[in-house]
Amino acid sequence: MTRRRHFGAIGLCALVLSGCNLVSTSSAPTLINSNNVPLGLLAPTIPFSDFARVLFVTRDVYMVNKSELVVPEPQLVTSPPSLFDVLYYIPVGPTTSEQLRGISSQVPHSLVVNQATIQDGVALVDVSNQLAQLPSVARRVAVAQFLFTAVAMGASEGIRISINQTPFSLTLANGTSVSLITPSDLAYLKKS
Repeated sequence: MTRRRHFGAIGLCALVLSGCNLVSTSSAPTLINSNNVPLGLLAPTIPFSDFARVLFVTRDVYMVNKSELVVPEPQLVTSPPSLFDVLYYIPVGPTTSEQLRGISSQVPHSLVVNQATIQDGVALVDVSNQLAQLPSVARRVAVAQFLFTAVAMGASEGIRISINQTPFSLTLANGTSVSLITPSDLAYLKKS
C-alpha cells in the first residue's frame, strides 16, 4: 500500500509540474523588470566594482578620401585616450560606413603600432616594417595619416617615426629627407 501511495504522490507531483513552463514559448521578446537583472549588469559602473566606469570620447583619426587627401574621421575611444590608443585605429582602417563613402587607408592592416607617446609637442611613434615597404607616394600619405592624427592629439611640432626601434626618415616630394616630419611638410596631403 505504501508503494502505491509513493507512486500516486509521484504521479500527482508530475501532473502538477507538467503545467509549469520555465522557458517562454513566445516568439517575441519579453520585457523583464530591471530589478530582476542579475550581477548589477545594468549599473553605471563595471560589474563587481563600485567606482570603475568606462567612458568614451571621440577623437579624429585621419583616413584617405577619394582624392587621396587625408581627412579626419571621428572614432570612439575609451577615455582618457592616449596617442597609442588613437593610432591603433589607423591600421584597422575605415569602418564599413566610411568605406561606403569612399574612405580608405594607405596604412596596411598588418602594420603594428608598437609605441606612441608625445614629448615636448613631438609624437614619437614606433611601427612595424610594413611602412618602409610601401611605395614612396603611398608612404607619404600613410605618414600623413599618422602625422595629422598625432597633431589632433596635441603633437603640434610634428612626428618622429621609428621602424622597430630604428629611426626612419621620410623622403618628401621635393626629394628632401626629414626625420622630424612637421605639419607643413605634408600640408598639401591634408584636405583643407
